[in-house]
Amino acid sequence: MRDYRYDALDGVRGLAAQTVLLSHALGAVLLTEPTPLAGAMGWLARLSVMVFFCLSGFVIATSLRRLVAREGEAFALAYAVHRVARIWPPLVFAVLLTFAVGAAGRAGLPLHQVPETGYAMGAAAFLRGVTLTFGNLDVTFVIDRALWSLRQEVYLYGIAALAALAFVRRGPWRAGAGLAVLALTWLTADRFFYLQSLALFGCGALAALLGAHPRLRALAGAPATGPVALGLALLPLGFVGGRGFLDQMSNAPAFLAYQALLGLPLALALLGLALGTGAAAAAVARLRGTASFSYTLYVAHNPVLVLVFSLREHLGLLPGPAGAAASVAAAILLAEVIAYAAARVVERPGAYRALIFRALAASGLPGAPAPARAGARAS
Repeated sequence: MRDYRYDALDGVRGLAAQTVLLSHALGAVLLTEPTPLAGAMGWLARLSVMVFFCLSGFVIATSLRRLVAREGEAFALAYAVHRVARIWPPLVFAVLLTFAVGAAGRAGLPLHQVPETGYAMGAAAFLRGVTLTFGNLDVTFVIDRALWSLRQEVYLYGIAALAALAFVRRGPWRAGAGLAVLALTWLTADRFFYLQSLALFGCGALAALLGAHPRLRALAGAPATGPVALGLALLPLGFVGGRGFLDQMSNAPAFLAYQALLGLPLALALLGLALGTGAAAAAVARLRGTASFSYTLYVAHNPVLVLVFSLREHLGLLPGPAGAAASVAAAILLAEVIAYAAARVVERPGAYRALIFRALAASGLPGAPAPARAGARAS
């Protein structure tokens, strides 16, 4: 798995984040009615989230395999630190930004597309936000709804860790970890998109783990694999004119099953890009720069959009269709700038890993790494 190239995968991640931003911005002002264009943008946003899940499975599987090879049965601590250092700093920034916008709403600014019934703030609500345990009435969920997928992704990180534990341990540990995976899957089966995200994540993980198989590599690198995967992913665009398309996307069992099954072609396409073969991989790799702030952009763009569109309505700025289009462009630009600037600080997982390992080493807690070992693990 050392021959995987991540430039193209980074480009995919960056493109997906940009698509979500564009869809949400247009849907907030210009595409508020259930038109075919609104349906198309809604599907592209959903498809981008599905790509995130599949891509996460691919990356997490490679990371876990590397950690297990290095740490053996004690991989769990290093894995947890890696995930916290990657996920938590941008999440805390997004929650702080959301609370700032929520405070503006409490101060009298009518917030765009935010229910007038109010929302919960305060220390407890903040703690629920940064731990992804927020409820439907918390300001984190009301304003920054994109975090629903991040909560599912963190759940998938846990599933992946338990599956790895079942693989490397023996006896009761193996049985317990395997049963925990089954129990969590059963408990979340009736929740929105959990089974679909698990299928997408699992397909990505299997593609990474089995990517050394010659036949699978040949299939992933075949000239037709990418176009077929793209065609299947865009196939629902042919139905956006149907009545209730957006509702069916989230409620129709057959449509949800199709979204889960898309994990197979998406994972093959990602493997092909990771192998770095063909012009498609080179073209997508040119977008890799957008990945440096894509996670911050994803978790923090909604509060920025809400603030910009709320100020436009409250102050009577940029009226009419042309003004609405200009406000969308301004909101997108501001979200990009804020995410890019914030990512310089919050998307530095290597630095945060080192800090966490040093803190653990200094704590003297049972199982904490020794100071010298902490430095090695941070790399």
